[in-house]
Amino acid sequence: MVTLAGACSFPVQGEFMGRELPLPPERTRTILVIYNHGFTSETAGTYRPQLPPILQTLARRNPDVVVFSQVRNTSRLDAVHHMSYIEAAIEHFHRQQGIPLGNIVLAGQSCGGWGSLQAAAYSYPQIGGVVAFAPTCHGRLPHSTQTRMRRLQEIEQLARRARFPGLIFLYEGDSYYDVDDWAGFHKASGLPADGVHIVRLGRDAVLRVCARCTLDSHGVVWDRQFDAAYYESEVQPLVERVRERIRAAAGPR
Repeated sequence: MVTLAGACSFPVQGEFMGRELPLPPERTRTILVIYNHGFTSETAGTYRPQLPPILQTLARRNPDVVVFSQVRNTSRLDAVHHMSYIEAAIEHFHRQQGIPLGNIVLAGQSCGGWGSLQAAAYSYPQIGGVVAFAPTCHGRLPHSTQTRMRRLQEIEQLARRARFPGLIFLYEGDSYYDVDDWAGFHKASGLPADGVHIVRLGRDAVLRVCARCTLDSHGVVWDRQFDAAYYESEVQPLVERVRERIRAAAGPR
């Protein structure tokens, strides 16, 4: 694991998973995926770079894709800090490494997914795309009335600001959120059909792709059956859309 840069109090730490960034002349044609893990107080400060199988497949199948697994190792993180760490990584790769914003895809699980959505919606709307698995950063259910109302308001604000292509995976039976919290997302967003796509897995679908998720669906993304079921139909098409936009921006060669 390496520290690439520090932006204010938010260092950029992590590891390239597989191939690293190419030489500078090739970077304008490279897709960079920045993956961020979830977060619990029990494992705070001990995270190591890793990727869920569906993102391993993404890197393996696409030779123009580089994946950086970012870690946020500190004893405490407030919800807003996840976004700040991710913003620091975007800034580093864009300003210091020459990756265009439209070539960057943010991906994340739980708090990492929530922070990725926030960073794209509030700070970097030009981002290439977002893939969020079980995005939330509001603690385990049951939520207080105040927390649920705050979450609903934050989801509505995300919807109104989202101007990037993206995928949001939600699972029924997740111990950290209610999938119905996202019911009004598209109505609030006014996004076109090729905007943010929500993939909602009911309990039967969850158990088909994650046999160990009988008590809690939150970790579905770590099962290889989830990769087999949803990579080809959902993730690869998003990568193709990002690639097409990069080629269109570059013009004829």
